[in-house]
Amino acid sequence: MRFILRNILSVFVFTTLVCSSFAASAEDVKQNIIKQAKEMGVEPAIVLSIAKAESGFNQEARGHGGHVGVFQLSHSAAKHMGLDPYKLDDNIKGGITYYKNMYNKFGSMELAVAAYNSGPIAVQRNNNQIPKHSQPFVNRIMSDYKYYKSQGI
Repeated sequence: MRFILRNILSVFVFTTLVCSSFAASAEDVKQNIIKQAKEMGVEPAIVLSIAKAESGFNQEARGHGGHVGVFQLSHSAAKHMGLDPYKLDDNIKGGITYYKNMYNKFGSMELAVAAYNSGPIAVQRNNNQIPKHSQPFVNRIMSDYKYYKSQGI
């Protein structure tokens, strides 16, 4: 029995080490976000702020309702955009695209961030104002956004 448990533990440790070595570092993720944001015509500082709040730049993050990755994309949103939320590049592209769509819809960073957090219908139902439950999220994003801007991002 000990032999079996020791072997199972060894396989678990080996698998964890091997899998984690393939995960992108937070710095790699940030650079990827900046690159894709610039290519898509979106301010890198705002989408970096969203990714930081959603996952801490961790592609392995899993959230409520099956949201996954750096930008915590839902499977349905990713599928709608023809993307795989489990692939880092797709997850980043999907998150930036969704933010950009919300910005184009509402015309304001704060409302776009609120819609990113609680959905566009919640913002519309609140007379195109930030829903109360999204205010802390929006405040955190805007604070990080100002920080990143001060750093020249």
